[in-house]
Amino acid sequence: MKLIKIVFYVVAPILVFGLSTYLTISLLLKFQQTTVCPDVRGKTVEDARELVKKQGLALVVLRYERRNDVPYNHITVQKPDANISTKKGRVVYVIVSEGPELLKTPGFVGLTPEEARAVFSEKHLVLEKTVMVPHSRVGKVIAQVPASGSDILEYGRVTLFVGSAPRSYYLMADTRNINYNELADELESKGIRYRINYARGDQTAPRNGVDYSILPRTIFSTTEEIVINIY
Repeated sequence: MKLIKIVFYVVAPILVFGLSTYLTISLLLKFQQTTVCPDVRGKTVEDARELVKKQGLALVVLRYERRNDVPYNHITVQKPDANISTKKGRVVYVIVSEGPELLKTPGFVGLTPEEARAVFSEKHLVLEKTVMVPHSRVGKVIAQVPASGSDILEYGRVTLFVGSAPRSYYLMADTRNINYNELADELESKGIRYRINYARGDQTAPRNGVDYSILPRTIFSTTEEIVINIY
């Protein structure tokens, strides 16, 4: 009987302490306020600070790191992760990009390629490629990608579309049944470039034959030069 009393006096305080601790923790957890951690990745530090503040949280920048694909002062990593339940008053730790700058794409439409190159140099952008497109505004930028006013990173790439003279195409005549002088007159009337090459170097020498740089009944562009070889 005495042994039972001794065991009771030893075990009872332990049970009471354990039960009270359990109840205290349960009550604290039950009445502790929680919130959802917002997603601040891709946002500026200032915008992120306001966003977490509304959720009853605080923001601390752990460090800045160089990222060429994320604009300056924009968040790249956060802890705790976004959209998870967390305690109010908790600190959200973030890593922030220190470059490059986020810019607005300037307008190139209407400029000549030379004028556009000056803007590229001034704004720290890169001309990715120039695409020539048949258009009435020859030698002028008629479109661009990305569009004017859109967000672009410093040293970002831009494609320009520049107007070029529309091309016309012709079908080469059957030169076997036509005199080369008649063909030359026809080419000249249509504004097609041609050149007569005297193989013997003497325009007065007898003519044994004529051939052309473009075969009969072949489609060709008006930008091509037809060579008439006389020998």
